[in-house]
Amino acid sequence: MLRTLVVDDEPLAVELMCGLLDAESGLEVVSTARTGRQALGAIRTHKPDLVFLDVEMPGLSGLDVVASLQSDDQLPLIVFVSAFDKYAIEAFDVNAVDYILKPVERGRLIAANAAVLRSRALERAPADGRTCLRLDAAMHARIRPA
Repeated sequence: MLRTLVVDDEPLAVELMCGLLDAESGLEVVSTARTGRQALGAIRTHKPDLVFLDVEMPGLSGLDVVASLQSDDQLPLIVFVSAFDKYAIEAFDVNAVDYILKPVERGRLIAANAAVLRSRALERAPADGRTCLRLDAAMHARIRPA
């Protein structure tokens, strides 16, 4: 079970994400946050495995949150959620597992969850098996249904 944190400054977006995530097996929402500062506190307190993180928020952005966590021992897996596609390259530059555009659709969330599980498997694989898992993940990334 992946301990999950949902971060968004829009209450309706948090409610929608939590509702969609409750239907996903293997995920447990342990907390929510509405600001970047709250997100940092929740990450350090709850130590989630996964964070669904809005990009544009007042104060610290989602990208700022990830930058603040870079020195931590255990950086959770990050899936950015945004109404804007313009941050996608920056998100993947900080090793985001995925990037979802709002409004979040169930099918897209299922695809992100699959990417998270592949990333998690890669982290836990023995060194000699990582090459095979990386190739498998790369193939899945390139062979997405249109």
